[in-house]
Amino acid sequence: MGNYEFEPIKKNKKTNKNLVFTALTILMCLGISLATTYFVYHRNDERENIIVSGLVTLDFGDASSGITLDYAVPESDEDGKKRPAYEFTVTNTSEVPVNVKIGIKLNQESTIAINGIRFAFYVDGEEKKVDNLENTGADYTLYTIENLGAKKSVNAKVIFWIDYDYTVHGQVFSAKFTATAESFDYIYEPPVPLEDTIKEAITTNTTETCTPTVTDDNDTPEDPSDDTIYFSGNNTCVNFNYVWYSGKLWRIVAINPDGSMKLVTQDEITAINWGEDTTYKDENKDSWIYQWLNEDFKETLYNYEEIIVQNADWNATADGNLTPVRPPKEGDGIVQGDVGLLNAYEYYQAYKNASTSTNYLNIGYRWWLITPYSGSIVRYVDFNGNLYCDSPSSSANGVRPSINLKSNIGIVAGGDGSETNPYRISGDKEPGNSGELISTRISGEYVEVNNKKYRIVGIEKDENGNNITKLTSVDYVRDTGGAVLTKNFGSNTSWATSVESGSDDYWGYYLNNTNNETFEETWLTEELNKYITEGTYYLEGVGYASYKNSICSESNTTAPTSSCAKTSSTWTGLVGLPRVGEMFSAMLGKGYNDTSTYIWLITPYSGSSVRYVNSFGNLNNYSPSSNAYGVRPSINLKSEIKITEGDGMSLATAYKVGL
Repeated sequence: MGNYEFEPIKKNKKTNKNLVFTALTILMCLGISLATTYFVYHRNDERENIIVSGLVTLDFGDASSGITLDYAVPESDEDGKKRPAYEFTVTNTSEVPVNVKIGIKLNQESTIAINGIRFAFYVDGEEKKVDNLENTGADYTLYTIENLGAKKSVNAKVIFWIDYDYTVHGQVFSAKFTATAESFDYIYEPPVPLEDTIKEAITTNTTETCTPTVTDDNDTPEDPSDDTIYFSGNNTCVNFNYVWYSGKLWRIVAINPDGSMKLVTQDEITAINWGEDTTYKDENKDSWIYQWLNEDFKETLYNYEEIIVQNADWNATADGNLTPVRPPKEGDGIVQGDVGLLNAYEYYQAYKNASTSTNYLNIGYRWWLITPYSGSIVRYVDFNGNLYCDSPSSSANGVRPSINLKSNIGIVAGGDGSETNPYRISGDKEPGNSGELISTRISGEYVEVNNKKYRIVGIEKDENGNNITKLTSVDYVRDTGGAVLTKNFGSNTSWATSVESGSDDYWGYYLNNTNNETFEETWLTEELNKYITEGTYYLEGVGYASYKNSICSESNTTAPTSSCAKTSSTWTGLVGLPRVGEMFSAMLGKGYNDTSTYIWLITPYSGSSVRYVNSFGNLNNYSPSSNAYGVRPSINLKSEIKITEGDGMSLATAYKVGL
């Protein structure tokens, strides 16, 4: 049975002392067979999945019984490395970098010498040398994970077997894994609060000709304690409120009285129908947009429990004024949720000191607000930055999620709040390192494959249970001269039929054709083919209905897309298109005037038409064979693909990858 013993860890502002803790105990009892030199290794394991102690967290995932070696014999290294592996994640939970020594400690009853056991140790899929175990007294160090950064994680894997040259004579091997965290000579300084930095930037950027902020005093000018500071102006004035968080670029919209900050994504992330009516949140059935924000989108936010305000207040009060004239008040339609949308008043503040077309929140596409205009239509911002209204069920506009950062959030080194150098916040996932598997990264980060740029949609599983990374292209497919290519979707609404058509006039065949694996004059190049693997693409249709219908078998289900029963209407292959409701299945960037064409999605609208995103950034539908539009393809990277360079934060610094 596994025993777990932990020594208390004391944090010091300045220390170079060894901080030692026993990570876990594994008793490996070996019994000898009377007839052979075989022995049995058996371990009963009742440990928790996640163990936290001091500076380090060990996460064992779904493992419940660890490694078992039954009837093991001395083996060659080649055969030994085929043994089952003991896998775990090592996370530095502190605010300082540490070295972590992973080792083996022999128990008193062990009679097999340490040199009788061979070990293979892997960090993030890369094997590390452990041939000569370092004897540090009672412990033998397998490997030292050096300079594990604050809040940084690595995946570790250990395989062990009997040395081929070792003779077993009824001996017992009893040991436990250990971990020792050693800090550097490091002075810990708490992160600078983002609120303080932003308020200083406000002062710096406010002039007689440029007033980037406006304070609403909630009708109590004598009491500034309840004031909310709103950003207002054009991008020339408001050019210091960019934040990078969880693979996405955000804009700070307001500083709340309690020091928390309201943010909205720079891009529209998807485009979907609002709901069956104008009700945003209901006790019995929430709107489709509320479900998408608080299920699908929230799942992509890293460490959100520690970073964003949960069950925040969102004002969804109907407002029939073309220009909203007051902030939310007590008794208004306040609803709770972790993720929401901006309301009409907050958007009005953004253009109060500018114009609707030039204000910093206008991105040139249509996107939903949380505010109903009446009992039958809901507010949205159009491509010119004006406030308009749409039917919640029959219109499918873009979605720009909004969150509230907690008041204690700090900023890490680097960043000045500009678009090209945004603030990075404490608690967020650190950029990936060279050698790290791309499948350890997060939704939204940029990746370059075969000289084309993509964004990570999410991490999925292949047929063997391996993690594969789904990507969607940032740009259109273009010809050799740089012009956007346009083609028909196919002869009907099925992507599978389009792929099998044998016609380059249809996108499915054009993207997946290999010319009998010669790859001559094909989009799917021989080089790209080395990196990608087959994935599952969902083909169920979505009309005036929930986005969940594109992936779930039950129509308009309230079950999350991550756990709903999936539709049987699928296609398995190499190159597909984004589906309705998927991350980054909308227009990206700024300005419909820069958009050369519409883009097909993989989702049918009905039996005779297919969904596409038009140049205004909202969904529409058309016959698959009667019109030619562009595409932004989707692919899946193999599980073994690694980062070679880049930080994934922008097109210019996209991760480059290698096999």
